[in-house]
Amino acid sequence: MEVKCKHCRKDLFNEVSTWLLTSHGEIKKSLMDVGCGVHDLESCSYLPADNIPEWIECIINQESWTKGRLHCPHCNNRIGSFNFVNELKCDCGQFITPPIRITNSKVDILFDIK
Repeated sequence: MEVKCKHCRKDLFNEVSTWLLTSHGEIKKSLMDVGCGVHDLESCSYLPADNIPEWIECIINQESWTKGRLHCPHCNNRIGSFNFVNELKCDCGQFITPPIRITNSKVDILFDIK
């Protein structure tokens, strides 16, 4: 999986070990993978807190693992947010969403098809 900023088109992360998740914490295999199906398309993807790119970890460390916004490290365009203070539930109300959120409309997600 490769994720690029929609504004500057530069790689945000493409490590083999970094996966985007649905709101239910399942690994996304396509853009159509949604957590609960309450909405037609999920507007966000999520990152697991235990395996994040170094530049995101630096931003989270600066905010003392509380909450804040994520911006592209290349063009400073906002791409998402994180919230370790409040546990937020997905739209169906059954699952706690992962704390690091990427806004799908702000990034291009390319899935490795083999």
